[in-house]
Amino acid sequence: MTLIAVPFNLRDGDERKAARILDGVLALPNFFPLPGTQDERRLLIAGLLTNGSNRVWEVWNGGEICGIFILTAIAPRLDGEAHFAFFDRQLLSRRTLILNMLGKAFHDLELERITVELPEHLTTLIRFARTKLGFRYEGEAQAEEHFGIEKAAFVAKLGSRRERSYWRADKECWVDTIRLRLLRTEYERGR
Repeated sequence: MTLIAVPFNLRDGDERKAARILDGVLALPNFFPLPGTQDERRLLIAGLLTNGSNRVWEVWNGGEICGIFILTAIAPRLDGEAHFAFFDRQLLSRRTLILNMLGKAFHDLELERITVELPEHLTTLIRFARTKLGFRYEGEAQAEEHFGIEKAAFVAKLGSRRERSYWRADKECWVDTIRLRLLRTEYERGR
């Protein structure tokens, strides 16, 4: 398996590729969920892909597009919010690619930190981000100083919540997201 990520190019005129990306993301109910129709979600996702303030990369496996990596809410030399989606829902085998993309974001944009927000009920995805990518709960390092390592994650997880910030379509209700962050120094230490 040879995975590569290349900058998304809307101007290449490849409508099939654009449709594959939109359809692939729409098939992932956890990626930018909102109450409303699929057409409304499609417009939101198309807007994210084409917004000049965002950085978007296509992920290819051989000759097949298999996912995307997006940075939004970029504050140069400070922070960016990472989003990654793989249309076949395979994460573990994409760990190296994700880490390389995080490194590229740290280097190219001179970021101090990268943030992800994940729905609280996706515990496997939160665990993947924490154990395989090195993300920590917002405030976890400070919580360790006050509460010790054993209690720090529990305390920080409570403080990392964004209440009612995710529409869970299968339950038709709003749920909380958990905010995780990776600091440049932690990323570099882990490499």
